[in-house]
Amino acid sequence: MIYTIIFFLVLLGLVRYSRFFQLIDLPNYTLPLAFILKFFIGFLFNIIHEYTYGFGDLSHDGSVFMFEASQLNAVFYKNPTAYFKFLVGIDDTAKSVMTYMPKTVYWSAGDLTLINDNKNVIRIHSIIQFFSFNQIYIHVSIFCVFSIYGVKNLVEAFKKNVSLPVKTLFWFLFIIPSTLFWTSSILKEPLLFLGFSLLIKGILNEDKTWKKITTIGIGTLLLIGFKPYILVCIIIALTAWAIYRFIFNYRFVFTFISSIALLVVFGSVFSNQRATVVNYLTRKQFDFVNVGKGGLHVQADTCFYYFQPFQYENLSIQKDVVLLKPCDAYVMRFGSTQRPKKVHLIPTGEHWKIHYYTKGCLSFIETTPINNSALQLIKNIPEALTNSILRPFPTDHGSYLIWLSIFETWAILYFMILSFIKRRSLSYKNKGLAFALGIFALSLFLLIGFTTPVLGAMVRYRFPAQLALILIGIIIIDTKKIKSWKTLFL
Repeated sequence: MIYTIIFFLVLLGLVRYSRFFQLIDLPNYTLPLAFILKFFIGFLFNIIHEYTYGFGDLSHDGSVFMFEASQLNAVFYKNPTAYFKFLVGIDDTAKSVMTYMPKTVYWSAGDLTLINDNKNVIRIHSIIQFFSFNQIYIHVSIFCVFSIYGVKNLVEAFKKNVSLPVKTLFWFLFIIPSTLFWTSSILKEPLLFLGFSLLIKGILNEDKTWKKITTIGIGTLLLIGFKPYILVCIIIALTAWAIYRFIFNYRFVFTFISSIALLVVFGSVFSNQRATVVNYLTRKQFDFVNVGKGGLHVQADTCFYYFQPFQYENLSIQKDVVLLKPCDAYVMRFGSTQRPKKVHLIPTGEHWKIHYYTKGCLSFIETTPINNSALQLIKNIPEALTNSILRPFPTDHGSYLIWLSIFETWAILYFMILSFIKRRSLSYKNKGLAFALGIFALSLFLLIGFTTPVLGAMVRYRFPAQLALILIGIIIIDTKKIKSWKTLFL
């Protein structure tokens, strides 16, 4: 405890006195105060996951990251060469994993199987554990520093494009509920947020060429390492912006029509690439549906088998799983994005390792299967946007935390409406910036809506899109038209 407090104070001093955390036009106490508040939110995040979901133990991704990071860290003391090979991904074969980290689940799952690849987060935590000694709040404090630096980057990127004072802009971005909550964790989100902020800052700021390249490069690498689909959405937004700016000279209608036509032509000409994208989305939706509905994933020699809850009567589920009666199952290959295939299994006495076993999620919602159909993907667009933008609804199932998400969702939509009502005259640059952020948000909302039928995960994954909406509102709103709090509601 004493060591954790000392470490926290050292980081507080870093935030206060390091030039990397200095913001002109802000009092010196602003970022240190924000760091303290963010650490407190990180503490609450852990409490929620320990006592609301974990029954006294850290639960969900956080517990897996910490455990598997400790497993990886322990490899260093057994075989330093093997550790560094794991760290850089040189010798990450199934044989090596079973030799040094047989108890891992996320690490041994393969790159694109049942659970998203979290190896880079585990790598980061394993490095931190050399001096944290597995004290979780040291990890929390470090990730909070990443997040605070991300807020600072966004302020520097947007302060010349908004009518808000810098101090107001900082605290406005800081207190966005979902951003504040998820980026105060030991999950991917603080690293995603840092990468996102660096990339946006590098694109927007007028710095020296080497600084822009360095900032953009680091931000890009972070997004590739922790949330590559966010980078894909940014690339889509930049492409749309280029069409909007250089081809149609800020004419939105022409840009929209041409973009739709471009997508149709791309889908027709590059049928193999279209099929790959549709197949990937189908697979991700399939995996999420299985997690949401509940089921059992077992690990055989070269594949996973998935059994639905009604099939458990055909199985002996102890430490291992043994098939007792013939039944159907889905088979999935390690690291493959191919559509899972239904197979009929016959009892052989083989023992399978339990990979993922759950009764399902309370916040699961029914969605229309894509089934590897590009046409069905298009038909699913209204459903995808409704789910990802507007849900959860008051009638949806979930914990009491669902109401916080409902409040935030409708508060953001209200702020967007208000910003359009009390909008200001925008320069062409700001029009293009708002347009690019809108395309980014739309792309991410669609991706989440297509693949994620679990509201708890949806709320977590969509925070960058909600952040983009808020940034659009901040860009277009005229603060001179809001003379008092009363005018916010009139």
